[in-house]
Amino acid sequence: MIEIKRFASFLDELKTDVQGLEDYHLVAVDTHAVNRLKSKTGVQLVAVIPNAQRSGRVGASEDMNSSIFFVIEKANPSAARTAEIDQYDKTQQIIIEIRSIIEEAAEEGCWPFWRLEPGSITIDPEYNIFGGWNGWSMQFTF
Repeated sequence: MIEIKRFASFLDELKTDVQGLEDYHLVAVDTHAVNRLKSKTGVQLVAVIPNAQRSGRVGASEDMNSSIFFVIEKANPSAARTAEIDQYDKTQQIIIEIRSIIEEAAEEGCWPFWRLEPGSITIDPEYNIFGGWNGWSMQFTF
């Protein structure tokens, strides 16, 4: 199981290193994210606290962790189509950069991603989540 304080430190590094990312929020459930995002603006990273699944046998077992990252920005329901596409483009570039950072960490054998399963990475568009935010989600196992 991943140490939550160390995972939060990784998210803090992402906030510093990824241009255009305003803040991050480590959450357990949807309502937790809604509460954290209430007064926020700009592009936000919402990271779901990783779950852990034990595999192997007694004496030779290990945890596989899964998480979902959301890179989102507050939606403007009256925005023109081009503005909405621009919003998806901006958040897409950031989620791709975060995926690259995670993959590079895995290639270098760095914590916490040394057991990243590249085939587990799924990126999906998100619309009107957490009370009116658009962007992208990335689910992955590590």
